[in-house]
Amino acid sequence: MKEIKITENEAGQRLDRFLRKLMKEATLSEIYKGIRKGKIKVNGRKSKENYILAVDDIVNFRNMNVESGFIEKNIIDKAGGLSIIYEDENIMVVDKPAGLLSHPRSSKDKDTLIHRIQYHIQLSQGQNTSPTFSPSLCNRLDRNTAGLVIAAKNYKSLKAVNEMIRERKLKKLYLCVVKGSTDLNGQISGFLRKDEKAKKALLADEGKESITYYEKRDDNGEFSLLYVQLITGRFHQIRVHLSSIGHPIIGDVKYGDKKINDYFKKNFDLNHQLLLAHIIRVEEAPQELGYLKDKTWYSNIPKKYANILKHLFDY
Repeated sequence: MKEIKITENEAGQRLDRFLRKLMKEATLSEIYKGIRKGKIKVNGRKSKENYILAVDDIVNFRNMNVESGFIEKNIIDKAGGLSIIYEDENIMVVDKPAGLLSHPRSSKDKDTLIHRIQYHIQLSQGQNTSPTFSPSLCNRLDRNTAGLVIAAKNYKSLKAVNEMIRERKLKKLYLCVVKGSTDLNGQISGFLRKDEKAKKALLADEGKESITYYEKRDDNGEFSLLYVQLITGRFHQIRVHLSSIGHPIIGDVKYGDKKINDYFKKNFDLNHQLLLAHIIRVEEAPQELGYLKDKTWYSNIPKKYANILKHLFDY
């Protein structure tokens, strides 16, 4: 007989809803029949499908096919490496390399950031992982944007971090190099809409409001080094905003300057935008994650980026 102990991740939901998440291959009628026939019990006793699960309840299965573990069957057993900046029992802060997808776009994508995180947690926690909650990314980066990503390891932390992002209690700063000499600081705002066919963001008269702040850290007359803060988090927001004021990010194929991009590709093997999610600071945190208040994390500057910064700014 198989048993599953209920944790905070599963508590508070109906038995049948828990089972639907757990037993993905079973039909609803098979689940209800299992409950009715006593093949699925709670704490050794027959239960109703609307029973509300509590922490430490034991769900018992007799002669039922139960899938456990949150990693897909066909995931690559040895996913690529993971650069961990910070980890505790609730969250991870990882350093995503440029070129790696945050999430799979299709079933063919087997090595993504979330795969690597799930694999790491399964190795470290083994059978203690939740049968129905998959570690989740709280923020995501474009494939060719490098830097910090927060992952929640349980449901309460996912809710808490999402609340922090929604209420702007997390300060996220991006480092980038742009064409030209910008103002010392500035705000870019307006409406953006997504062109699904071209997979680009476009400035528009209406759509989703977007606000970006930037501050110049260095300038050599031809290029500027900026720290950028997103107030809203729209698709390609930083890239299209900076391009719209005549200061595209170097290496940006979609919104950048081809001549400049060709120079950095030839001399530094830069094939994408030089944009790095460099700093995350916790300004405020809800009670569940209160211990994180005033925490600051820094990404590592990739060697390729460091070479460019040294060449342009002796940085």
